[in-house]
Amino acid sequence: MSKKILCMGAINIDLTMYASCIPKPGETVVTDNFSTFPGGKGGNQAATIGKLGGNVAFFTKMGNDSFSNQLKENLKDSGVDISPIIVNAGLTSGIAMIMVDANAQNSIMFTPGGNAYLSIDDICQYEDLFSEYDILEITLEINPDVAYEAIRIAHRHDMTVVLDPSPMPITGIPDRIASMIDYIKPNEIEAELLAGIQVKDEESARKSLDSLIKKGFKHPILTVGSRGLYTYNDGTLITLRPYPVTAIDTTAAGDIFLGAFTVSLAQEKTFLECLEYAIAAASLSVTKKGAQTSIPTKEEINVLLA
Repeated sequence: MSKKILCMGAINIDLTMYASCIPKPGETVVTDNFSTFPGGKGGNQAATIGKLGGNVAFFTKMGNDSFSNQLKENLKDSGVDISPIIVNAGLTSGIAMIMVDANAQNSIMFTPGGNAYLSIDDICQYEDLFSEYDILEITLEINPDVAYEAIRIAHRHDMTVVLDPSPMPITGIPDRIASMIDYIKPNEIEAELLAGIQVKDEESARKSLDSLIKKGFKHPILTVGSRGLYTYNDGTLITLRPYPVTAIDTTAAGDIFLGAFTVSLAQEKTFLECLEYAIAAASLSVTKKGAQTSIPTKEEINVLLA
């Protein structure tokens, strides 16, 4: 039986435009398109887990505006239990404004809306919720101190903790929190902020991973965009590359990677199997536009893996 997953992080509406290039300061670029997608790293990860058959719930604070209601319905349709969400009538949803260029690279501005109002008091008040789940998947889009309290409570309840350290706090992550995290997935920018090592090649990736392990992170997974990832498997450094696909939008690839990884973890697959499933899911996601709309199906992933 699959383990139960509790997701925490931001959920928001993505207002997206596709253009030949991302504007420079002071520049105007005209496009002929505009799309609205459900997004937010936490929401993307939860929706990925739900669509891939995981037993998942989402915990945050939201408003009751039209965007918030749309986001909740989308999570529900994706197979996510939304009952833990705290609704505050005076709040709005989070909103991200996303520009995607011809090379499928993106630039994002984000206002958190209700996500920012989830407090330590809320976490403590809902501590019993954590006892119902086996895995906590969490991002740092919510207030880092709130996220750290959630990690402490998860650790107290013997949950496996999976962290997406984005956006990385300037002060880094406290060592006492690092020791409570089972899996962390920094990209090369976040890894440099955490470990103080610029990742350029395999040797610098090894040094970065070693530094993260020394800080207390048990299983760091260092993602490097189109070059794939570096991590240790049973003490051996491994590299996994994405599948060769035609990318049109990379917006949620990292979120879909982590959601697919976590749903595999809940199914008690080996670490390497979890990584292979996740990189297949992320590879497929960049061939579709949007965030949650780019989540592949189980069948699509299995065909690619085969």
